[in-house]
Amino acid sequence: MVAKRYRCDDCGGTSNLCFTDGMLWRETQRHRLLEHAGLRLDGERVIDVPVARLVDVPRGQAIATVVLFSLLVAWALLR
Repeated sequence: MVAKRYRCDDCGGTSNLCFTDGMLWRETQRHRLLEHAGLRLDGERVIDVPVARLVDVPRGQAIATVVLFSLLVAWALLR
């Protein structure tokens, strides 16, 4: 999964993460209207930001998490 950020190099503004095209479009329009009177600038760009996935977690950390979660569940059930 890739999130995106809107970047305006003319004023140095960068949006928060946008997870859909609609979010990105709204952020772009909001910035243009509020900061540049609705003008489309030459310095606009979209930055792709990779988002971590569950499979990106190191194997040892995943195993430790499953073990700890299992212990917590067993403790809660036996309590």
